[in-house]
Amino acid sequence: MLRNIITGSKVVEIYKVGSDLPRGSVVAKNLTTKVADKATTGSAETYLLDFDAQPTGCMSDVEISAYDSTMDTVKAGSLAILITPAVGSQWASDQVTATGLTAGDYLVADDGKLVKATTGQTSTYRYIGEYMDGNVKLHQFEVVFPHTV
Repeated sequence: MLRNIITGSKVVEIYKVGSDLPRGSVVAKNLTTKVADKATTGSAETYLLDFDAQPTGCMSDVEISAYDSTMDTVKAGSLAILITPAVGSQWASDQVTATGLTAGDYLVADDGKLVKATTGQTSTYRYIGEYMDGNVKLHQFEVVFPHTV
């Protein structure tokens, strides 16, 4: 899940994804294959994954939660939205490994999720804390200028 908490300008791009991924994943583009997939390390040249999920068929008249897996999962081979968030914007996602995080910690990508940065890593994301979206706990972070931990 991905929520834009404090809006700033952003650049979006439509790109094909290589595997099933939840919205809010941190992805990197493979320029050779023209497919985006889980970002493995760091936070340089990473994007936040979003998707405009629309119910179809008999479900098109039903209100479906954005947290339902059918609305929250971007299927492999489909087109998704890659977001390059602007410095100063704030986001919340469930694709954050919160173990050991405190407000002010810097985050980097690891296997499609944001994790606490270690010494020597450069980060463009800083953890703010928990964000409650209804009754669902997300983790809020802000986009910052590159910072080496």
